[in-house]
Amino acid sequence: MHRTNFLAAICALAVLYLAQPSFASHHFPDYPVRAADTYDNKVAKAALIVAVEPVEDPEQQKTYFNSHLSSKGMLPVFIVIQNNSATDTYLFDSSAVGLADVVEITSPGIRQSRARLGSGGLVDLTLTNEATEVRENMMKKQLRSKTLSPGSSVHGFVYVPVPIHADRPKTHLQVALTNALSGEIEVLNLFF
Repeated sequence: MHRTNFLAAICALAVLYLAQPSFASHHFPDYPVRAADTYDNKVAKAALIVAVEPVEDPEQQKTYFNSHLSSKGMLPVFIVIQNNSATDTYLFDSSAVGLADVVEITSPGIRQSRARLGSGGLVDLTLTNEATEVRENMMKKQLRSKTLSPGSSVHGFVYVPVPIHADRPKTHLQVALTNALSGEIEVLNLFF
């Protein structure tokens, strides 16, 4: 009798294990990362390379975020920062990434986005109306602060506000890094 109950329990667990993927939350694949110097839109200064890749294609947004973010007033922009110095270490604070020029746009979409702006003119993810799992994925993929020792890199997304019912204006993004030894700040400007 006990053996029958044990086998039934094992079978029930096997069925639940195999059925799990249909009940599990959506899987968000990682965005592919390359060396910073291989991107089309990049800038180099003081042995640093910063590259950006706006993810404007709705199918890519659906793949990596399970949401068409541009239709909600935000553009995911992938950033790769690489320290090619043989000796210098740089401090990267993600709050030092921002829009250089915040242009007043009067379309309804940008007004809605501007209500969600965080530091540097970027979208503050804590104030978005995205579903919890989508917002958590966006936060997980967000660019993080890091000490960049020689030869190291950091990558992740920032979210730029964009108009919903109008063409996206040219964006000027600034990235600042501080030399850990000298305290000198390097500001790199990217346009897309």
